[in-house]
Amino acid sequence: MRIDFNDLKEEVLQGFNGGKGTIALKKTTKKDVTFISAKLRPNSSVGMHKHMTDSETIYVLSGKGKTICDGETEMLKAGSVTFCPVGCSHCLINDGDEDLVFFAVIPKQI
Repeated sequence: MRIDFNDLKEEVLQGFNGGKGTIALKKTTKKDVTFISAKLRPNSSVGMHKHMTDSETIYVLSGKGKTICDGETEMLKAGSVTFCPVGCSHCLINDGDEDLVFFAVIPKQI
């Protein structure tokens, strides 16, 4: 299965999942898996949310920031991967001066 993010429409959202600032993202779901390519703007965040029926893996392509997963803070930079398992809560924070660019995969658990 091939996904070409160049063919997807970019959404620009404010306060995503109760966070602050702006995120620009492209997403698609194929066979119960959601794929996201996103840019979290400086001083923006994805709000704290819980994964009840799925997990999420985030791979940072550029920029820097941090995630808080079940109360534990992890610093992120290009090449970092963070994983939020089913039943856990997390947020993503861009505290850098440039976009935090990442790719996320969210498979629905069966």
